[in-house]
Amino acid sequence: MKELKKEKRVLTFVICAYNEERNLHRLFENLVNQENQNFNIIFVNDGSTDNTLQIAKEYMIKNENCIVISKKNTGLSDSRNMGTKYVKTPYFMYLDADDFLDRDAVDIIITKIKSAEKKLDILKINVKSVSEEEVIVERNKSVELQEVKGTEAITALGFVDKLYMLPTVYVFRTEYFRNNNFSFEYGRYHEDYGLIPFTVLLADNVTTTEETLYNYVLSKNSITRIKDNRKAIKKAEDTLYFYKQSMFAIDELKKNNNDGRITKDVYKKFKRLYTIGLIEKMKEMYVILQTEKNEEIIKEIKSFFENIKKEKIYKNIAGFELKDIIKRNLIKYNMMLYLKKAVKKDKENKE
Repeated sequence: MKELKKEKRVLTFVICAYNEERNLHRLFENLVNQENQNFNIIFVNDGSTDNTLQIAKEYMIKNENCIVISKKNTGLSDSRNMGTKYVKTPYFMYLDADDFLDRDAVDIIITKIKSAEKKLDILKINVKSVSEEEVIVERNKSVELQEVKGTEAITALGFVDKLYMLPTVYVFRTEYFRNNNFSFEYGRYHEDYGLIPFTVLLADNVTTTEETLYNYVLSKNSITRIKDNRKAIKKAEDTLYFYKQSMFAIDELKKNNNDGRITKDVYKKFKRLYTIGLIEKMKEMYVILQTEKNEEIIKEIKSFFENIKKEKIYKNIAGFELKDIIKRNLIKYNMMLYLKKAVKKDKENKE
């Protein structure tokens, strides 16, 4: 396998793909046409059965800043972990094969990195959602942060930016990422839910871009996909798994809080962020439960809710206003009634 030279390039894009032949030409053309070419590409083919590998190799032959790794299909988490190991530049960024960047993205990213007063651990990229025809659908609402602690960044982003858990919207300092042994857990859905908030929380210096540089493509296939309730249950169970893991981890960080990073306020807000994510999955399970006829699936969903009750998530609902007190008590004493009301409210907000 070709090796990337240890030159003075600043940034690496780690791209993982499974059967993405229809998107790769746009992706590679987008990278070739970046105004600033100061970057490497690590492309991981995750056991594709179409022409993904061939297209990537054709690009690699023409571009010395690209290497292609091909392996058996083991999933996105394993692919990202493998690609990260090959990074040789000071900074790297995950890029999904079906998304793309603005032409000046690399230039703005590198300028931000080099102009920082002290080394950035994380640069958060602002996002816009676009159609497959590259028409802007929505500019994601976020916050502007200039060289702040990760504890400030995570609580600011988490309550405003609905896409803050996407791994692809962050540029990571390689040394920071490796020194903290960050990795995506293999074999589970929503692995970003278990990792990304901690990468932000533990950072010493976080900045965001003012510009929306990352184009998050809304695939028609993902919008109209056939519902798979068993898969949905597995995703909900994995969300609960990461919730429990994260509650333990933040408790340990608070216990060993030698640098005073985890204040009481940060601790409570961080727990609340994870609770919000879990409640979204609870609402999904409630909706499925209303129409599901398969007794085995119904049993699995009810078991999921029984496990939720054991976590006493109502304790993480902050606030002393009447609405907060009602929410806490409903989740504690009548979870199904709370979910019914929450789902109804979500539906009304969309109409």
